[in-house]
Amino acid sequence: MKEYDRVKLIVEKEKYANEGVHKGMDGWICDPRNINEQWLVCFDQYGALPNIATIPVKEKDLEVIWEHPLKQVGSKVTLYVNNYIDKGAPLGAQGVIVQKGEVDSKWIVCFSIKELKKDVTLTVDNDEIAIDYE
Repeated sequence: MKEYDRVKLIVEKEKYANEGVHKGMDGWICDPRNINEQWLVCFDQYGALPNIATIPVKEKDLEVIWEHPLKQVGSKVTLYVNNYIDKGAPLGAQGVIVQKGEVDSKWIVCFSIKELKKDVTLTVDNDEIAIDYE
């Protein structure tokens, strides 16, 4: 299991029920850390806010129902921060990961900027880009 995986609760327990979460409900892992064999899971309602609950859940009480794809070289991504406008890559720019950065949380991404009719290659943080789903 990893951050952003979609998971389903496979047991009914009082500690989860007290938070409004019951067997069969699904949510997504919203923290990259597994602490004391637990994941922080956001149980949401499709297309609606607020979320039902965001609670720690024992890994053994969860089942992965959709595995989030990992970022890797060749992944198509979208920039979702406005930090690189001065370098030619605006919010929403689409690109391809071309290399892992020198620091673990960094990627080198080539963004195709249609408005400028050129490509811009930048080193960006892992949490500044999201994988494009086809």
